[in-house]
Amino acid sequence: MKHSGGSLETAIATARHRNLMVSFGILLLLAASVSLIIANARRAERLGRQQMEFVAGVSHELRTPLSVICSAGENLADGVIGDEAQVMRYGRLVRDEGRRLSRMVEQILELAGIQSGRRYDLREVQLAPLLEEAAKDCHSQLDEHRIQVASHFPPDLPAVRADAAALRQAIQNLLANAIKYSGDGSTVTLSAETVSAERGREVRIAVADQGPGIPAADLPHIFEPFYRGRQALDSQIHGNGLGLSLVKGVMESHGGSVTVESTPGGGSTFLLHLPAPEENAGRNNGGRS
Repeated sequence: MKHSGGSLETAIATARHRNLMVSFGILLLLAASVSLIIANARRAERLGRQQMEFVAGVSHELRTPLSVICSAGENLADGVIGDEAQVMRYGRLVRDEGRRLSRMVEQILELAGIQSGRRYDLREVQLAPLLEEAAKDCHSQLDEHRIQVASHFPPDLPAVRADAAALRQAIQNLLANAIKYSGDGSTVTLSAETVSAERGREVRIAVADQGPGIPAADLPHIFEPFYRGRQALDSQIHGNGLGLSLVKGVMESHGGSVTVESTPGGGSTFLLHLPAPEENAGRNNGGRS
């Protein structure tokens, strides 16, 4: 007599093979589960570390203007400063540090909004007037450092879908950065053009300065929040390291990007890349209007 499934040895070998496959499948599933747990734990640890670094960076940057304001206020309140010229100097100091503190708080709130997935109100925006407004808003800084802005962009730049306030703030951040790192009496160039790129047509806005340039070691990190290069720290240039990270967040939220071209001693050029509208869509919109 013979078993319909074959010999006993064959049946045992088949069962053993099936059990081994099931066991290996369970082991692979357990290994995948452990890997996911480890990956999630590391991600949580990384996020926790970033939050601590964020809080530490905010605390450090807020401490400086607050200390200056408190110190100046105490001297004024205690009557230590009696000369009218000194009182005015202290008043200007409190005013300037208060404005610096206000801008810093606004930048921190903006960064928090970007990191939490803030949605911008994207509408059709005419670029030429927006660029002119951004340059005018930096007038006080330009006069203080005797710096000129040379604007080069055609008046018929295509409209782009953007949040006008956010885009103008991003351009102002780049202009303020260029003014801060350029020498007195130099020129900052603001230009824009429509070019063909790998992903199609784009509007490219450039802000170029005549500063010392960015060291190669700092280039990969300049868009990180609170990052400041060794050169800026050694030169004691005021800043909190938030401006460029905000520019990056705004551009990514608009479907664009920001890049930088810089050589030590040769200045820096920051480029904003925004998707340009399709030519056919532009003609159709023009026909309807």
